[in-house]
Amino acid sequence: MLNLILNFIINNFVVIIFLGLLTFVIFSANKRKKQTKEAKKLIAKAIKSGLNEPLTLHPIIDPTLCGGCGACTRVCPEGDILKLVNNRAELVSPSKCVGHGECEKACPMDAIKLVFGTKTRGMDIPRVNSNYETNVPGLYIAGELGGMGLIRNAIKQGVLAATDALKKIQTTSAGSGKTDYDLLIVGAGPAGLAASITAIAEKKSYLCIDQNTLGGTVYHFPRQKIVMSHPFDLPIVGKMKFSNNKVSKEELLNYWNEIKIKTGFKVLEKTKFESINKKDNHFIVNTNAGVFTAKKVILAMGVRGTPRKLNVPGEESSKVTYNLLDPEQYKQKNIVVVGGGNAGVEAAQMLCQTNIGSKVHLLIRGLAFDRCNQDNINRITELEKKGQCQIWFQASVQEILPSQIKIKKNDEIKIIENDFVFVFAGAELPHQFLMSLGIQIDKKFETGIVA
Repeated sequence: MLNLILNFIINNFVVIIFLGLLTFVIFSANKRKKQTKEAKKLIAKAIKSGLNEPLTLHPIIDPTLCGGCGACTRVCPEGDILKLVNNRAELVSPSKCVGHGECEKACPMDAIKLVFGTKTRGMDIPRVNSNYETNVPGLYIAGELGGMGLIRNAIKQGVLAATDALKKIQTTSAGSGKTDYDLLIVGAGPAGLAASITAIAEKKSYLCIDQNTLGGTVYHFPRQKIVMSHPFDLPIVGKMKFSNNKVSKEELLNYWNEIKIKTGFKVLEKTKFESINKKDNHFIVNTNAGVFTAKKVILAMGVRGTPRKLNVPGEESSKVTYNLLDPEQYKQKNIVVVGGGNAGVEAAQMLCQTNIGSKVHLLIRGLAFDRCNQDNINRITELEKKGQCQIWFQASVQEILPSQIKIKKNDEIKIIENDFVFVFAGAELPHQFLMSLGIQIDKKFETGIVA
């Protein structure tokens, strides 16, 4: 019997190979057809919801180079952002993209590049070169202030900016003349921490200041918020080490405190940056703690100080805030959270989970969640099913009253009882401030990071 089977295989080897290949081709074709169908549904959903425009750094794909391998679709930490459509990668959920850049790295054909803005919708970005030096020589921008909010990107920029600045001190006339410090860093978040540790590694004098404390923007995130999903490298320290890839705010801040002890990093906290002037080859930096001079300056303070406001009557009320530090202090309250992105949805989750009995309303301007990952969408939807939260789509705040809030949903005005309002509508670049320093602001239309 075995001999008969072997003889059959030998005599029909070519036919068997052909049938195997044909089966594989048919299976692959059906799989790609199904992928295309699913992708088109996501694209249609994004268009219908008005979420078909990317809001920050995002990939564009050259269809003439894309080989349809799908590598880019498998590596994105945010989920269904890129999909294959007719064997070519496309951005199917543009507003949810946050610019991780994993797709660009994974593409074997170099068909993907990260850009700011689209062909029709520009994005205002401070002018910097490949080392994050602005058009003002010696003045650098790193991190969120430059339009890129990811912690890993901010750390990379802080290292590059400090390395370039310190190198120029050694090789140019900027190194001449006495100043208080070689490098002054504004902001003790990820970019500022990375820049400071770079200065320590290079044995250069530095001063890092922050209007709050170590952690910068991360310090103001809600408790237990997941802030990282990818590791980073730092001078002296090397690659970060965590037990899992999803790192919470508390874990990251504890790790940074360990780094502080290990490297001797110091930060002048509760020190507000007020103004900067350039004189000859150095900078004069004014703060509420005094005046300091430095050969180079890195602005790494993020944009949390300029949250995007609703611009409605009553917004100046003390019951309105733009961050959530301790959800437990809002028990048995009527709460409105504005914003359908990750920050707003996560805040609503925490208020629901820690404050059983509170009435939490989540207001979303569009027809769908905005730049929110699927895990968060699933959690808040489940909380709504349990009656712990009410989600309002196509809703906006019209007026904030002492004990109520006026909401417009579609064309109908509703008034509900309200004790606190949390606004998570994003942040705005402080254009006027940057321009007052002489930094030029460029409007990017589908332009690369340093183009």
